[in-house]
Amino acid sequence: MFVRQIYLYSRFSCSFRYLGLNVSDYSVCRLCKYLNIDEIKAKHLLVKQPVLKKLNEENIKGLLETFDELGFSKDVMISYPALCSLLPVTLKFRYKVLQECGIENVTPAHLLSYLNLVKQNTIGQLKSDGLILNCVNVENRLASYMTQWPTSLTTLVYGDVNTISLYSLRLKIIQRYLELMLDLSCDEFYRGLKTYPTIKHRPLKVINETLNILQTELMIPHYKIKSNLYLIHADPDNLKNILYKFRSIGGIDIKEIVRLHPKIAMKSYYSMLEIRKVLQEFNVSNEAQMRCFEIYTLSPKTVRERLQKAQSIPEFCTYSNHPRFLKMIYYNKTAMKRLLKLYSFNKKCLSLNILSGSAAHYETYEKSPGDRLGKGKDLVFCISQALGCTFKSSDIRQAIKRHPFWINIPLVQIKFVFDKLINKFSPQDIYDNCPILLYPWNKIKDVINILEKNQAHIQLYHESLDLSQLSSSQKLSLVLYLLEKNHYFTGNGVWNEDKNKSNADFVSEHKNERAFKLVNNN
Repeated sequence: MFVRQIYLYSRFSCSFRYLGLNVSDYSVCRLCKYLNIDEIKAKHLLVKQPVLKKLNEENIKGLLETFDELGFSKDVMISYPALCSLLPVTLKFRYKVLQECGIENVTPAHLLSYLNLVKQNTIGQLKSDGLILNCVNVENRLASYMTQWPTSLTTLVYGDVNTISLYSLRLKIIQRYLELMLDLSCDEFYRGLKTYPTIKHRPLKVINETLNILQTELMIPHYKIKSNLYLIHADPDNLKNILYKFRSIGGIDIKEIVRLHPKIAMKSYYSMLEIRKVLQEFNVSNEAQMRCFEIYTLSPKTVRERLQKAQSIPEFCTYSNHPRFLKMIYYNKTAMKRLLKLYSFNKKCLSLNILSGSAAHYETYEKSPGDRLGKGKDLVFCISQALGCTFKSSDIRQAIKRHPFWINIPLVQIKFVFDKLINKFSPQDIYDNCPILLYPWNKIKDVINILEKNQAHIQLYHESLDLSQLSSSQKLSLVLYLLEKNHYFTGNGVWNEDKNKSNADFVSEHKNERAFKLVNNN
């Protein structure tokens, strides 16, 4: 007895010594504000339950709302601060599970000792303790929450139910239900529990409602639910919000999308709404969203950060209007690694498929000799977009492919040249002279400056040629002629004299320092 008194005294004195520590003022203020307690009590709570220090205002509000929904006052946080270490959804599920099992008057103490109640005590012990009424048939009560039981099925457990725990009984019911609904074998069930252990502690009513929505409204086949057993975790209320409020992505019914990409069913409706707003803010088209539904499985913060980052990288920014642009955002880390690695190999003709496509396709490109843009589809698309989509892609391809090296020029360089030319020439002028986009800007700029100054030592076809009488399109044609004249019209005018700095002309004028380093990473 004397030893116990010494222990209690030392523990009591230690607690008050801890009160002198530099506890976060913000945590103290938050507890005082939301729990209506004084500063000393708040500090004592923080010492007693350090997890309270990690709670921000949103966490505290969420817990208080949850306690209110469950019929508890906010004093529960003071009396049972350990409950704050649990997520609100965990508190709700524990409360519902205990109610389903027949414990009608669920208290905060029951929530804290939940695992002990359902796993360590038999149903008979719980009845003798008065937690469950003797007249309650727990097996039938639990089975009643599953609305699709066959009428012929009345007994799941052979023997005395009172000798097993609530945990074991619930597992048998869940296993039998999934066996009937999904044709799930015993091995598949326990393998699923090992991968998704929280299924064991979900309310039966929630599991039943979730399966009803997946099968009757989303029409997901049994085999797909079996192979994606995490769908049992889906919140039915969240699923309803996605189905009836979010409704579609890029004009495609959300039901079809969830059938193809079940992971979307697990995303929060509010997160998906926020992602949609972010995509609209960055002018991402519906077509791009249709090509990458997986973008909605990321967090809104991640999507925003990656889109902002893409704006500072010329190789990504060039594809911003491409239908498959979101693939690069979704596989951002992979695309960045490939970009840096290929630049170190001096490969700069990078198509979107190379940056975000399959590993096999990328490895083939990486090992192949030379540097080319594949079939040139991305090149034609980007030129078409830059020209305002007023010209047919087939006509642009026909015009640009006349040049022998049309797929050997980096797309980012072509975009850079276009941005410079559009300041002085119209889209029609550039379209009439499409191959000029393949030439380095420093060469084009030098020729344009010479023509504008009309220097006398430049020899043209006719010495009496009056440059002022030429149209803009004709001037651009003349620039193209002069660029190739010294190369005997072989097409070699597209190459810089200094091959080691083939992109220096457009990189040097780029304002973003990070993008500058990426392009020059050798």
